[in-house]
Amino acid sequence: MRPQKQHITTPLALAIAGLFSPAGFAEEVEQDTETMVVRGTAEEALKQQPGVSIITAEDIAKAPPVNDLSEIIRKMPGVNLTGNSASGSRGNNRQIDIRGMGPENTLILIDGVPVTSRNSVRYSWRGERDTRGDSNWVPPEMVERIEVLRGPAAARYGSGAAGGVVNIITKRPPTTGTARFRFIPISRKITKKAPLTGLISTLTDRWPGTP
Repeated sequence: MRPQKQHITTPLALAIAGLFSPAGFAEEVEQDTETMVVRGTAEEALKQQPGVSIITAEDIAKAPPVNDLSEIIRKMPGVNLTGNSASGSRGNNRQIDIRGMGPENTLILIDGVPVTSRNSVRYSWRGERDTRGDSNWVPPEMVERIEVLRGPAAARYGSGAAGGVVNIITKRPPTTGTARFRFIPISRKITKKAPLTGLISTLTDRWPGTP
């Protein structure tokens, strides 16, 4: 009579079998492929930098109506409106001064492009310029946001931004729109309506309802 072989399953054997089973591999693969997705915008990243303040279109809409954006910008930390330059020269009021370093050390940008209106006015024999008018020609309702940069955040803009930088970002123009034109011939009046694409479009002689 042949002796019968008995198979004894131990906890160690079960653990080893589980590691080499398809289910074990699948679980391991699933754990390795888990990733974390972090989404953000350039505006949110800019807000995280030290010395940066953001004024949004919603903030402007909630504020009392103003004729000059400097009245809104002056409420940001480190921003004042002054009539004096860094050397003590007296100029016009409503000049943006960041960190007390004088308006001539405050760089004003419109959509990232330096504003050159101050170059037309010189009020000091030292060559210092008047910044009045750098911000008052942009209607508040056309502003998407205003970025105020101070300290290290403004260092990359050069010596003209030793005090800080004010970057006014305007809203994008609408992609479509309409405009009405009225022609008055000798015999009768004709009113035509033409579609426009963008804020600046090329007008042609093709009108709705005409070949």
